Amino acid sequence: MEVRDLLKQAPLFKKVSVGELDELAHSTRMRTYRTGQVILREGRVGASFFVLVSGSVEVVKGIDGSKPVVVATLGAGEFFGEIAPMKRTSRSASVRAIQETKCLVISRLDFESYIRRFPDITAKVKSALSARFDD
Repeated sequence: MEVRDLLKQAPLFKKVSVGELDELAHSTRMRTYRTGQVILREGRVGASFFVLVSGSVEVVKGIDGSKPVVVATLGAGEFFGEIAPMKRTSRSASVRAIQETKCLVISRLDFESYIRRFPDITAKVKSALSARFDD
């Protein structure tokens, strides 16, 4: 399956045109993470945005402490790591693969360029975040 088609499966990109997806697909890389692998580490500056293609991850606060707390579990079609690159801040939590997981990875610079050209995506990200934190 092509990267464009994988992006289209994510609710965030469902209503995005094929042309707009093609532009984003060119700067997107597929990465595979093994079970237990930490994908993002809390406190580090965010440089990428991730869309889950398969598998699942857990979002963990205090992963290196004595009492880590799982704050969310995400599966295929969901995204993570978007806040730090958009706000140029450090990561607020770690993300760890629960099982073998494949993600589309978009660098901060590529994502910033994309949302400058297609600002509707910013509203979709904010809406998805609002729904995520209201649950």
